[in-house]
Amino acid sequence: MATDVHPPSGRAPERPRWLPITSILLSVAGLAVSAYLTLAHYDTAIPLVCAESSTIDCASVTSSSYSELMGIPVPVLGLLFFAGITVLTTPWAWRAAAPLIRWARLGSVIVGVLFVVYLVSAELLVLGKICLWCTAVHVITVALFGCVVTDEYRRAGQTA
Repeated sequence: MATDVHPPSGRAPERPRWLPITSILLSVAGLAVSAYLTLAHYDTAIPLVCAESSTIDCASVTSSSYSELMGIPVPVLGLLFFAGITVLTTPWAWRAAAPLIRWARLGSVIVGVLFVVYLVSAELLVLGKICLWCTAVHVITVALFGCVVTDEYRRAGQTA
């Protein structure tokens, strides 16, 4: 006997409890790392704590020509991204019925992941260096993408 994965009402299954909690924790972590990188960018008295080797070199990455986009420092762009996504991953935003919030959350993480692909390509293919702090931001962004897409997949079940 086959079992229906959707409730009889035709609604999507309940959102897993871990999803909003995980997404807000990731967003706040990304906000904190981006704030640190922004402060280190503007204040040379704040040391950029990072191990250095032939491949791992935060200073080289964060001071390269790829550390700015159209004159805006990448850490500032990260700070803006994580400030916005933190708002979009609050418990209130997850419960909101407005489709605009849902689409803003999805659009934000898609743009975030595309930017991560660009930055990782610049690090590995052009500079040949890796910034561990940047990698933390990249991993957080991809994990947020996973959270949001998981919710979208869950929601797609209600139309199937």
